[in-house]
Amino acid sequence: MRLTCDIDIASRLLPTQGMVGKSKGVRASLSIGKRTGTDSKEAAIYLLVCTAKEKTGIKYRLKENIEQFFAKFIGEGKATVRLKEPQLDIRLSKANPVDLKNFLGALRLASRNADIEKLQLTPLTRATSSQVEKPQTRMTVLKRKDYPLTKSFPRSLEALKVSNCSLTRIDFRILDLKKLKVLDLSENHIRSLPTSMEHLVSLSELNLSHNQLSVFPPELCKEPLKSTLHLLDLSHNKFKVIPPHITALTKLVHFKLERNEIMRLPQAIGRLQQLRFFSAGHNQIKTLPAGFIRLRLDSLDLFGNPFLDDGPSTATSRLKFPTLLEIAARMVRKLGLSYDENEIPKPLCDYLDSMKKCLCGSPCFESCVHFLARVNLHRLAHTVTSLDHTGRTNAPLEAYLCSQRCHNRYQNNPNAIWR
Repeated sequence: MRLTCDIDIASRLLPTQGMVGKSKGVRASLSIGKRTGTDSKEAAIYLLVCTAKEKTGIKYRLKENIEQFFAKFIGEGKATVRLKEPQLDIRLSKANPVDLKNFLGALRLASRNADIEKLQLTPLTRATSSQVEKPQTRMTVLKRKDYPLTKSFPRSLEALKVSNCSLTRIDFRILDLKKLKVLDLSENHIRSLPTSMEHLVSLSELNLSHNQLSVFPPELCKEPLKSTLHLLDLSHNKFKVIPPHITALTKLVHFKLERNEIMRLPQAIGRLQQLRFFSAGHNQIKTLPAGFIRLRLDSLDLFGNPFLDDGPSTATSRLKFPTLLEIAARMVRKLGLSYDENEIPKPLCDYLDSMKKCLCGSPCFESCVHFLARVNLHRLAHTVTSLDHTGRTNAPLEAYLCSQRCHNRYQNNPNAIWR
């Protein structure tokens, strides 16, 4: 039986000599077995502790040699084994809780010399490097010649950066890294994203800047990325349109879109209620979508876009009486009812997805007034980069009014932006 964990061995004699032992836990491989070449049932059973510095290991006799177990935090992968001779406390941590529980049970049996035949004893042989070295959690590749071609990426990776390697696609071996939290593939030549990226179940930060991307697949906006992704960097690519489904990534805090060819931002961008840092400078954006006023940002950068001139806010369209279809659709969206193509026809799903929001926050579809208002970006963000070199911070905003009441309210105060 073998257990891999962090270990810290402390002598109980040090305090009696006026010394305090301070040590740092190291990765270790623990095994229970008999000396190599001993098959006798009476042969002594030992605990073998191997570390990177001591791969051959140190043996500790187990029979009637364990004074006490401390397993209060076994659920967290922590425990302490107190030996009688030598007077040591073997502190275990960062172990798999299930494996740790089974291992302590085997130690208890070996200490009592009871039911030995039930133990899964292993030969007391030196540990391999993979068993005693800490798993690699970070990896950086900055040159094409350093890119691993014949061996896999370590499964333990939590952060991976591969830049300036001329990648044209995302390696399928990267998509198999279940523990990956940070993925930086910037400064490559990637043209498309595989839908299998959804298998990166722990991904929190995704940097795809300085590539050749023009499409963001809808599959990447569903679970699990929908709940895990906090940073998305798509700057310096070839995007002309940011698809509506990207607003399903409601956990985004950082969103970077600068230096693309984007002409419009998604109408439902206001769904990104946790967004705090947004940049979309140097694109082709002329107006902001109505949902933009729902954002509450710490930092906003829209510099270098050809926004329409900052003229007066006007609302000249005439309202039409809503159809029964629109009345029903407004109620569905107002109540937040779920829908999909398995429940209702696709044309109805498309109609519900085309929802716009009035300045008052109510949903509307065809029966609404569509016009350009203006908004001072300082009302939406704590720190604002001006729109151009003149220092302008007022931006044209596409806006909608859902009823005659909202229309009258806006006519009375055209400079107000309200919800």
